[in-house]
Amino acid sequence: MAAIEKIRRRSGLLIAIIGIALLAFVLQDLFQSQGRNMGPTVATVDGDKISVRDYEALKERNLESRRSSNNNLSSTETYGIYNNTLEEMIKDNIMTKEYEAAGIGITSEELMDQMTGDKPHQWVVQSFGDANGNVDKQRVAEYLQNLNNLPAEYYNRWLDFEKAVKQNRLETKFDNLVKASYFLPTPLAKKYYENKNMKASADVIALRYSTIPDSTVVVTDADNKAFYEENKFRYETDERRDIEYVLFEIKPSLEDRQEALKFVQDRKAEFQAAESAANYVNDSYNSDKRYDSTWLGRKDVPEMIEQAIFDNGNGVGYVYGPYENEDAFNLVRIVDMQNRPDSLRASHILIGYKGAMGSQDTITTKEQAEAKANELLAQLKAIKNNDELFAEMAAEYNTDATKDKGGDLDWFIDGAMVPEFNEYVINNPMGSLGVVETPFGYHIVKVTDKTQPQPKVRLAFLEHKINWSTKTYQNVYAEANKFFAENRTYDQFNKAIEEQGLTKRTMPGIQKSTYQITGLENPREIVRWAFDENTKKGDISDKIFELDNNQLVVAALTGVIHEGYAPLETVIERSKYQILNKKKGEMAVEKLKACGNDVDRMVNELHAESTTISDVNIESRVLSNFGVEADIVGMIMGMKEGEEFGPVAGNASAFIIKNVKFTAPAETTDYSSIIREKTSQFTNRAMNNGVYSALRNNVKIKDNRTEIF
Repeated sequence: MAAIEKIRRRSGLLIAIIGIALLAFVLQDLFQSQGRNMGPTVATVDGDKISVRDYEALKERNLESRRSSNNNLSSTETYGIYNNTLEEMIKDNIMTKEYEAAGIGITSEELMDQMTGDKPHQWVVQSFGDANGNVDKQRVAEYLQNLNNLPAEYYNRWLDFEKAVKQNRLETKFDNLVKASYFLPTPLAKKYYENKNMKASADVIALRYSTIPDSTVVVTDADNKAFYEENKFRYETDERRDIEYVLFEIKPSLEDRQEALKFVQDRKAEFQAAESAANYVNDSYNSDKRYDSTWLGRKDVPEMIEQAIFDNGNGVGYVYGPYENEDAFNLVRIVDMQNRPDSLRASHILIGYKGAMGSQDTITTKEQAEAKANELLAQLKAIKNNDELFAEMAAEYNTDATKDKGGDLDWFIDGAMVPEFNEYVINNPMGSLGVVETPFGYHIVKVTDKTQPQPKVRLAFLEHKINWSTKTYQNVYAEANKFFAENRTYDQFNKAIEEQGLTKRTMPGIQKSTYQITGLENPREIVRWAFDENTKKGDISDKIFELDNNQLVVAALTGVIHEGYAPLETVIERSKYQILNKKKGEMAVEKLKACGNDVDRMVNELHAESTTISDVNIESRVLSNFGVEADIVGMIMGMKEGEEFGPVAGNASAFIIKNVKFTAPAETTDYSSIIREKTSQFTNRAMNNGVYSALRNNVKIKDNRTEIF
């Protein structure tokens, strides 16, 4: 709800305007639903089209919302919004049908009550409430009263906010309906109780598969095919692609580094002689980094300059460097030196006025605010112990979180406050009271504490990034282009990699939604190429991909996996260990059978283990120290006392089971704890996206996102 922060700051809401906004929301929904089957589609859900037009409109609103709190989105963050927007629309399509089928809806009156009623929606409380969670309806009313005077984006944000509240309310109703649908009859609760508390013990002879050398096991094509047919249902997959690629990175050459170093060296004398170090580095021709007047302690400066700045007796005007730090050559000049506290503490009373930064006051003039601040200061200075009066004034005048804390700003680091405020606290002793003007208004400041002064400096950094030159770019591009032009088949691709000593990277299992590939920045263009209907297995990319962060990539498509069961070769490759153990299981069973009932022979010749296991329970998948053996546990719990079973193959051992005994649970008629436990398990599965995941898996979705983004 980041976008609502701007709404919150502006205040306001008018009941009549809410009604208009609700009507606009309903009409917008109506018009959008009528247009959903028009134009190209980004996806279809059971035949319902999600049009590119609708998708683009929502995507732009989501981008705008995110940018309201972060205007510098990375390519990864941007793609995440693209992807999440489509997933949001797919979910909306699926769940709207479920809401209608379940008879769930939300009326305009109910939605209005969520905004302005006695128990407003939690997001309304977050956006318009105070520190205690109380919503000031007047503040909300004032916001919408001014809505028509604000840019259109604020009205659109309000509609989006309403839509989000409505959607959340529908989800809550649906979730409550699902939770209320669960019922556990007493006979079934009794069975769960018995299963959970019934314990078994048995004598076991186990032959571990690790006693059979891999070299003695022969796995045939028939074995692989049999395993695939038995287990392919476990390997259902969506559409995927496998690629291999070569990365040509454009990095500064030795010549580029030397040029960057010379640039800095040539400016050292001029930098040292400059009347204003700040003005010199603020000239972008001289430095890539502007002057920062922050006071710095030892821990705040790069380690390689600490000694020169703090230990060698150098004073104001001294220039150190060049030195290399964070892919740049640097010079640093000492601008000022002082002993200053690291941390400060103060309390304040703020008198704002019309036009002051962050002020909601629309009446008080600057002159009146200054006069009021001086009047309050005089009242405070007239009383020796003025802490109580100071707190009362802070509660009356402050609008930030300090109003309920006696005006206390708590500890803050040197430089954290606006300069005028910060310097007053630095330069005045503890207990001082004074009026300080800042862009926020007039503060009555009380200095309450500060740490011991430490040596600090202001530094001007002349920084010159070590960048690649046009010549370097051309050289690397020529290398990539030569590789691309001369290797148009997969065999040529691999041979050239080996001969040229290049690094081949792999990325199996790419999905249409993939936006991260190891070592690459913003690789969506590669993903789209891999899923293009004209790209075939074994193809080399039809161009050099020029990615962010100065990366050139040539790729090969090495695998095509269609929706459904994964292909045999893929399953076999993933399951080599399981198939090997399956064969070992067959061999182990035959070895045990050959020994008949001779346990000593099993132990001495086959190195089997004869032991007793206890506390076996149907809800446990682990069998003593033999690891995960869920099937064997199930067999034991299904046996009768005294019955013998085996040899039978498990996951990692073959077993013979004898002398099974059961310990029955204590008799009870109170199954309330079991009912609570099973209800909680159901609720957790259902509420953690379980219901939606099941619904999504049960619809046919045609995903065209790689054609759009």
